[in-house]
Amino acid sequence: MRLSKTAGCTVIAVGCLVGCAVDEPAETSVVTSAGMNMQGMNMQGMNMQGMNMQGMNMQGFAFDGATLSAVNLRDVEIIKGELVAKRGGQVVRGTALVGAKLVAHAATADTPPVVVDVAYRITAITAELAAYDPTYTGGTYLYTLEQYRTDTQTWAPACGADQDGRRVAIPIAATWNAQGDRVESATSFTFACTTGVIAKCYRWGYRPWRTGYGGADIESIHQTCTRVARADYCGNGTANTHEGTWINIWDRLPAPGPIQSHGLLPPLGMLFEAGWNTGGAVCLSRARWLLDDTVALVCPDRLIPQGLLGSTVCDTVTEVLGYDSNAVLFNESYLSLL
Repeated sequence: MRLSKTAGCTVIAVGCLVGCAVDEPAETSVVTSAGMNMQGMNMQGMNMQGMNMQGMNMQGFAFDGATLSAVNLRDVEIIKGELVAKRGGQVVRGTALVGAKLVAHAATADTPPVVVDVAYRITAITAELAAYDPTYTGGTYLYTLEQYRTDTQTWAPACGADQDGRRVAIPIAATWNAQGDRVESATSFTFACTTGVIAKCYRWGYRPWRTGYGGADIESIHQTCTRVARADYCGNGTANTHEGTWINIWDRLPAPGPIQSHGLLPPLGMLFEAGWNTGGAVCLSRARWLLDDTVALVCPDRLIPQGLLGSTVCDTVTEVLGYDSNAVLFNESYLSLL
């Protein structure tokens, strides 16, 4: 079993494709899913985006208002995990955007919340590591960001250190709301720190722009992955797990898939947990943390309360597909007690 730690819940992706970050060869690989704040909602005990927001709720980075060397950038866009813009009549991308300044919108913790502008700057840009490209898509970058702190009037790292010791982020062409939903936007995008779930799912191979898997919508599968990683069973933005929790995730994408595959047997001690779609768990066998389970109360159609007749809703992939024939992601986990 190959182990690779990041922050948050740990995902064991059995039979991970060549290129996964690993420590020792075996039939299974382990990736850790970062818990982060999905735009303000607690995701496995950390920020979904991974940003250090000082109590504010990130709304998204604005396409407008970006500058480079005091010159306005226009036509800012995210193309397959890369920030691209125009400066004058010239296209600037890759490391040419080091020094660019950006504006993000964040909501304060006031009642009602007030949306404020937060200044960021890009201090370094490097190519994404091949180890985090299991589908060999290539061509993306890691951005080191700093946030301007008005309270101290200083620039501070925007991201925490990931398992590689890097404080970097990946741009994604969408934002996420408090319910954990992916929101398409013509005005905003996400810089997802690699300590967070949005970036983790991207690194597991579910790059939202990816095509070629029998016409499968990888954008939706990436969104589904964020639900799995934080045990957002009800699909309402509420995490039902704890940092450091181990899970095994796999998909049934058609050729050239799967991106993450399941071996002949589950990892020792792990049992089936759930099948998933963009709305959360299609159905559950049990919650990841048995004594910290509110799923039966919040969305009882997905998990019948323990102790009642037929206390589980689904215990196999086949049973999941009986509820949703289009379900693609599944997971196993240990029986964890609070």
